[in-house]
Amino acid sequence: MKITERVLNRIVPDAEEQGRIERAVAALIARVEEIARQLQVGLKPLMVGSIAKGTHLKSPDIDLFLKFPVDFAKDEMGNINRAIGRAILDDPEERYAEHPYISGFWQGFRTDLVPCYEVLSGSGKISAVDRTPFHTDFIVKQMRPEKREEVRLLKQFMKGIGSYGAEAKVQGFSGYLCELLILKFGSFEGVMASARKWALPMELWIEKKGAKEFEEAFIFIDPVDPGRNVASAVSSDKLNLFIDACRAFKERPSEKYFFPNEQEPWNDAKLAAAIQMHRGTVLVELPPLRVVDDVLWPQLRKTGRSIFETLEREGFKPRKNTLQANSDMNLITVECQTAELSPTLIHLGPSEKSREAQNFLRKWSGKGISEPALKQGRWQVEIERELRTPKDVLFKRFRYVGVGKGFRRVESPVVASGEALMKPKYRKILTSHFDERKPWER
Repeated sequence: MKITERVLNRIVPDAEEQGRIERAVAALIARVEEIARQLQVGLKPLMVGSIAKGTHLKSPDIDLFLKFPVDFAKDEMGNINRAIGRAILDDPEERYAEHPYISGFWQGFRTDLVPCYEVLSGSGKISAVDRTPFHTDFIVKQMRPEKREEVRLLKQFMKGIGSYGAEAKVQGFSGYLCELLILKFGSFEGVMASARKWALPMELWIEKKGAKEFEEAFIFIDPVDPGRNVASAVSSDKLNLFIDACRAFKERPSEKYFFPNEQEPWNDAKLAAAIQMHRGTVLVELPPLRVVDDVLWPQLRKTGRSIFETLEREGFKPRKNTLQANSDMNLITVECQTAELSPTLIHLGPSEKSREAQNFLRKWSGKGISEPALKQGRWQVEIERELRTPKDVLFKRFRYVGVGKGFRRVESPVVASGEALMKPKYRKILTSHFDERKPWER
């Protein structure tokens, strides 16, 4: 049996599960319609997402949109959706996209009830939520039944390597983008064969090339709205990861690309050896933010990027950083090639003929390691370096780092290096940071 056949046996719902999915969906729609009649609201429930398109994997989420007339006020629409969700879903919670929506469970399935407007087309100045029903309709009409398994293979491949999901935490390929790729290239193998040769910048389309100029290097024109790039959420890291995986899969096919081994936390000896080898590694621990992932991750990435740039300016030559978020804390690890700077530095002053030259001489005469001297027409003096390690810089100057909005109240974060990195709570992120293997190589 081929690898793809074995994978499909593991990811496609069997007849029993498919029946349970269909019964749950029918019951959910009937219940929503019942409550809508009681509230005397002319909304229309509409299934969208992978279940509606027949491209879902086992244990899928249910995505039910509640379509409201365009003359409904947003607040009123949100209140009605909230009332329905809290009335029928187990463990309901409010989440936020372009419209607030309710997420919970219905007959054991994770279920989202999302309000949207019943607009006439998928283009123009509408929200992504209002456009989604048109995406569903396009795929249902364009995709032949035999292609659905090709989509499922592509989705599971991307899940396995860690590039699936357009949400802010992942910055990968959406389900809709996977479906468009199959329509474009015909099959899972067709997508893989093309991706092995991809070179940026690149623009793809189904029906016609878009007229709009996009900033992103990887573009897939939305056939529903040619003014939109479906691939805008895909980061360069996740795109390169997918391309690398496609090339590696051709050389050595394996089910590990679809179902990789979990990354096991390193033991004390292995972790200590890595910390010793990479002495310039520093970790910043920040408090948790009580916000959804799509709000948290842009702020965490901005903070990580600013920390990296700060250490780069200070001369520590950072090589890479790794981020982690959980309910207890947010962690940013940065590995620097320079663990400690020299005890002194050359402080450059004004030129010899500058009006500020005398002020410089008065300030530094007798204050530095050496007396001020002229070199190549400019005054300079050797002074003691105040902050010599990445830890010192981040602990004492954190207020100057351009952090995300939610972290601005943090003045002196927990900063760990050396032996302090051996704490159990840091083991997972450090393993992820130091382990250079791709998911399929574990």
